[in-house]
Amino acid sequence: MEHNLWYDEKTQIIHLQFTRDYLTSDVEAIRKVMNEMVAGKPYRQMVIQISKTAKVENRETREKSNQLLKDFDISHVAFIGGSAANRMIAKVMLKTGALKIQGDFFKTIDQGVEWIMSKR
Repeated sequence: MEHNLWYDEKTQIIHLQFTRDYLTSDVEAIRKVMNEMVAGKPYRQMVIQISKTAKVENRETREKSNQLLKDFDISHVAFIGGSAANRMIAKVMLKTGALKIQGDFFKTIDQGVEWIMSKR
């Protein structure tokens, strides 16, 4: 997997940083890493850095990503950066209930982490 995915023990938050376009094939690679990463963890919250993502491959990619978040019971997502198009798609998914999580957009990682931690 070319994207960066890690668990911050200090904040107890999962971090995902996209390093290029987000492809359907990336979803299963992320799932495999997260299976081990979240076992026994008390919080299911994420910071997703989308500032380097030029685009999401297609609708299937979005649908599989939504399912991934549901499968791992992710409760909150702080999106950092991103193109206007990616932010718009994510906002629509959040507002329409396609994603059953709380999410918001932030300019910095620190702002996103602070918001997530305030939700505990």
